[in-house]
Amino acid sequence: MKFFKGKLLKQKTLKLLANLQLAIILLILIGIVISVGTFIEQDQSLTFYKENYPETNPLFGFLSWKIITFLALDHLYTALWFLLILVLFASSLLSCTFTNQIPSIKTLKIWKFYKRPTQFNKLSVQNNLKLGLVNTFAYHCNNTNYHFFRQEKKGYAYSGLLGRVAPVMVHVSIVVLLTGSSIGSFGGYIAQELVPRGEIVHIQNLTKFGSLSSIPQNISCRINDFWITYTKEQKTDQFYSDLSVINEEGKELKRKIVFVNEPLIFNELVIYQTDWDIVGLKIRLPDESVFQVPFKKVTKNGSKFWLGSIPINKETGKKLSILKNNLNDTISIYDEKGILLQESTIGDSILIEDGIKLQFVEFITSTGLQIKSDPGIFTVYLSFLLLMVSIYVSFFTYSQIWLVETIKDIAIGGQSNRAVLFFQEEFRKIWKRTIKTVS
Repeated sequence: MKFFKGKLLKQKTLKLLANLQLAIILLILIGIVISVGTFIEQDQSLTFYKENYPETNPLFGFLSWKIITFLALDHLYTALWFLLILVLFASSLLSCTFTNQIPSIKTLKIWKFYKRPTQFNKLSVQNNLKLGLVNTFAYHCNNTNYHFFRQEKKGYAYSGLLGRVAPVMVHVSIVVLLTGSSIGSFGGYIAQELVPRGEIVHIQNLTKFGSLSSIPQNISCRINDFWITYTKEQKTDQFYSDLSVINEEGKELKRKIVFVNEPLIFNELVIYQTDWDIVGLKIRLPDESVFQVPFKKVTKNGSKFWLGSIPINKETGKKLSILKNNLNDTISIYDEKGILLQESTIGDSILIEDGIKLQFVEFITSTGLQIKSDPGIFTVYLSFLLLMVSIYVSFFTYSQIWLVETIKDIAIGGQSNRAVLFFQEEFRKIWKRTIKTVS
């Protein structure tokens, strides 16, 4: 008794989950949540939300940082309640697949013989043949990619059963997509690093990470070189970084020159070129020693430039200021009053007090890298592949043809789930070929 009650409860649950209205409601709810996630900035610091969503003047009169953090709107895609919605939606799709779609495909393979010609009245196309042409008709059906079956004086043929698999593949692809996205949200991470040329960087400055993220400790990235190309108008054209992925022993595992939209990919790591900076300038003294002048980046009216200073006299505190617009421009040197003294390039020298000569050696540059890991990306790609295949498969038309022998003649008829005009033309061709064979 308990077995039957449990089975009945299971069937009722599956039937409830397979409800089309429930699936539509969940899909709309997921869409609304994703829209909220694009409106409210995700994975920011608590200070950010306090500054942008204060309690004193809440957005829309109610949306403050307390509401955002309480409902986990600051990390929607990894929130437990959103994950439960996705699980419920996936369960609804799978329930529909196993309770409705797969059983319907199995029933389609069952031979459905009509017993009386009157049953043909509901079919989209029908005709008659002379007695004795059953085998000929079956032959032409088989030549047109139909599977023909015969039982006494009845016949049945179908074609394009693969087209009925398309809805199942769509459901499976959506479930795989949700699974891959969830794996990426909980197991992936994004790090931003600004690294000087020639240095080695470890993944540490995380800007986004999931609760199940695992940061590799045995992989590092070395910046072998960095350079910028410019247009004729002296505007930045592209910036490049020569990168090497190395293991904990310093062995190079992969090397590539990356630039914007051309990342380095190694296993699950993807390293993008995002930004650049001038950290400082190396200057050679008369005794051949080299010291570094640090630069500070200043952004004004959409343009950026770098400032540095060279100490001339420690007692008086006298300094020279260095101005740099980009790596391709000249170096502008100013005195304390802001008067331009000289414009130089790398390799040039400048005379300061007491005839001391300083030579500009090279710039110290740094490259901005975004290091991203998404363990669910290949699962997502698989879901897209399944979806594309399902679209192709959906073009297969499922067609059926019936045959019944009577005392006077042979009644034939058929129907199709789509492309009705094409099926009617195909049906007529089979009929004409059968007639032509005996004429």
